[in-house]
Amino acid sequence: MLIEFKVANYRSIRAEQTLSMVASNYSDELPQNLISCDHVPGLKGTKLVKAVALYGANASGKSNIVAALCFFAEFVRDSATKLQPGAPTGAQPFKLDPACLTQPSKFEITAVINGIRTLYGIEMTRERVTSEYLVAYPKGRPQVWFERDWDGAKGKYAWSKSTVHFQHDEALHEKTRGNAAFVSVAAQFDHASADKVSAWFRERLGLMDMSRDLESANAARFVMKDKNLRLVLSGLVKGADVGITDLVLLKGQKAELARVATRSIAASRHLFDSITYEPERLSEPQKNWEDRLSEMVSRFDEDFATPQLTHRGSSKAVRFSYYGEESVGTQRYLELGSELLLATAIGSLLAVDEIEASIHPLLVIELLRAFFTWSGEVPGTQLLFTTHNPLLLDQTLLRRDQIWFTEKDQEGATRLYPLTDFKPRKDESLVKGYLAGRYGGIPFIPEGLKF
Repeated sequence: MLIEFKVANYRSIRAEQTLSMVASNYSDELPQNLISCDHVPGLKGTKLVKAVALYGANASGKSNIVAALCFFAEFVRDSATKLQPGAPTGAQPFKLDPACLTQPSKFEITAVINGIRTLYGIEMTRERVTSEYLVAYPKGRPQVWFERDWDGAKGKYAWSKSTVHFQHDEALHEKTRGNAAFVSVAAQFDHASADKVSAWFRERLGLMDMSRDLESANAARFVMKDKNLRLVLSGLVKGADVGITDLVLLKGQKAELARVATRSIAASRHLFDSITYEPERLSEPQKNWEDRLSEMVSRFDEDFATPQLTHRGSSKAVRFSYYGEESVGTQRYLELGSELLLATAIGSLLAVDEIEASIHPLLVIELLRAFFTWSGEVPGTQLLFTTHNPLLLDQTLLRRDQIWFTEKDQEGATRLYPLTDFKPRKDESLVKGYLAGRYGGIPFIPEGLKF
């Protein structure tokens, strides 16, 4: 479970910004939207929210909050194996202030990992990791398990370690390159404690960009292989479109998938990859796009299954080609519903950018209500999403402490803040307040654009 995420000097984020999933104690409203932490040492009486909605004007930086979490996760998972010696770390400092370009970017989470509150953070420049630290609270009090800090004068890392609580192998220190996370390296060598942290990013964190091409339907295929999950997903789809009568997996779609892959790569040069449910990468980053396409197509077996929806016709049911005839909205709804189902099945955090893309607002509302119901079965399930949809500002759907905003200051830097800063009343119309600009997070429209 995510408790808190901090980020600084990354893309539009200059000063440190903090996103907290800790619930306010002002109200006991919507208890189904909360997670109790009574079982976690040191957190008795603390509750976390199951979901946070992030609002903001275009280019205000709300997507960069999700992108920062995504980058952090990928670096922890892959830096030991995917980055070549001397390769850039991938950090993207705040460009509008020259002083930030040489300063490190910071990423830090506080999360419940294997029942223990854990704080883990990395600071890095574009060239190397400058600081990495892991603090655990197995008995409610902090235990520093390791720290490493770059000493530029000596040209090496200074290590601070706890030999009692965290087993250290000096050889692993030597194996850790400047552009890699120690947790990532140690996990490759089966270090038990490091692997638990790495596994949280690998198995308990899903990332989804609804604005991109979702034709791969990774999550939908995964869900439909489970009979019980497929029944739930089928009900969701049938409820969204009265013309749909059935949902099945159809085999023998190799040629069609190859065509879609070709179009997808040519159009965007981006292969959507669910890092939670398909952790295997298609190819090394150094390969060119033609090699990636060839490798992708070669992996399509003849029995590769794809979703297939049956529609009610005038005289008989008709199956539509998923990649050629189904609407974009249907595809996105099916994939989002599948990702939410997977998150609630394993108790993970799902971060979604632009959750309402091509989906009717009322359907998004129903998906969120379903999520809060499903998540009651598996503790730890959470959702973070960006949105422009004011209809979600409904106090029968979201608590006031589940709503956050981003704004840019006059120097182009993102500021992240919660709705609770404004102390809105329980009976206040959040929609009216938001659209009137009472909470910020909306675009400024000059008089010249008003007709």
